[in-house]
Amino acid sequence: MKFILTVFVCSVASGDCYTNPQYPKVLNNHYDCIRQGLSDSYEILYAENNFTEEQINKLQLYPKFHCEPVKDEGKITT
Repeated sequence: MKFILTVFVCSVASGDCYTNPQYPKVLNNHYDCIRQGLSDSYEILYAENNFTEEQINKLQLYPKFHCEPVKDEGKITT
């Protein structure tokens, strides 16, 4: 079984969530998916300088991610 990771940046102020073109990502197991989701969430919101502190506060931004299990029938590549 593989897991499909999608990371979103959401806004409490608008109620909307967005993702970027690098998602979804395929991971080999649930552990790796959760770990990657936590890491990517931090990178997107803070480390990559995509958003300023002012934007995060004004829009009340927060990360959200989802790991969806999918049956691997040999067609999914990582």
